Amino acid sequence: MAQDADAPADDHDSPWKEILEAFLAQCLALFVPDLHAIIDWSHPPQFLDKELQAIAGRGRRVPPGSTDSSGGPDDCLGNGSGKAPRRLYTDKLILVRRRDGRLARLLIHVEVQGDGAGPKARILFARRMFQYRYRLEDRYGSTPAQPIYSLGILTASRGGASHLVHCDEFLGQGVRFTFPVVHMAQWLNRWDALDALAPMNPFAVIVMAQLTALRFRRKAARLDPKVDLMRRLAGYGYARDEIDALARLVDWMIALPEALEPDYMRALEALEQEHTMTYLTTPERFYLKRERAEGRVEGQADLLLRLLSRRFGSIPGTLTERVRTATAEQLETWSLNFVDADTLDEVFGD
Repeated sequence: MAQDADAPADDHDSPWKEILEAFLAQCLALFVPDLHAIIDWSHPPQFLDKELQAIAGRGRRVPPGSTDSSGGPDDCLGNGSGKAPRRLYTDKLILVRRRDGRLARLLIHVEVQGDGAGPKARILFARRMFQYRYRLEDRYGSTPAQPIYSLGILTASRGGASHLVHCDEFLGQGVRFTFPVVHMAQWLNRWDALDALAPMNPFAVIVMAQLTALRFRRKAARLDPKVDLMRRLAGYGYARDEIDALARLVDWMIALPEALEPDYMRALEALEQEHTMTYLTTPERFYLKRERAEGRVEGQADLLLRLLSRRFGSIPGTLTERVRTATAEQLETWSLNFVDADTLDEVFGD
């Protein structure tokens, strides 16, 4: 269906960056349980954003998380029709420690598609994943002690092979690169399974939000499905901070026309009374709208504080206040510092 003429396109790219950092373990538990099982989650994953940007910058590349409609092998997936859809993707390079004590690098690529991917688009996607692979190997090498694992996630794909292959051969010589791919829209037919998993795995809620946005392309039709998902979330038994984070991501992923925002706020107020909740308040809704208007500075601050507390434990009140009153530029600098920092001083040092 066509998008509402007066509504902006869905902005799924930025939430996927946050989602992969906040829910990496839960994402792999759902999509790649064999990989999840060999990672030692007592050691926090390290997100190598600067390294990935350096690799992606070699040649004519588009910065991870940006859009491109120029056409060509480095573009993201379209619908195979030759048209130029809005292309969104998120890349994450992550260093993890395995249970055997060795390290591994994970490259996770999420294609936020407007439509399913045709055969030609998947060929280009496989080529792009191969390009990332050889650039990573050129920079880091790939050995049994430090392997590289590539994973593709196609949000709108309803099915296909479990692995994609890039093959380039001539007269008996060449390369063949195979990597696993998740066809997320397959879960549209397994909604009850997602609902059953959601109380134990918050990433299932994220998948439900993505699929709701995919199923109801016309934003004017999303009010009831969005309220239904929030009602389910309220019943999953999560702690307040988890519900706050998930509610914000759901709101971000399932955008509504501005005219329906008052109806949605009234539905949340009724939901609060039904579940005696205090975390889906009308003021919070205005906060979310202001967050969009002001460049999501507050959301950036919230994410940085969560990441800091995850790695370093309790954060002093003075630093918390410093983060909450920071500019977008300061938050970006500290977030980049966080990637390689071993102490809080290294994050906030000048």
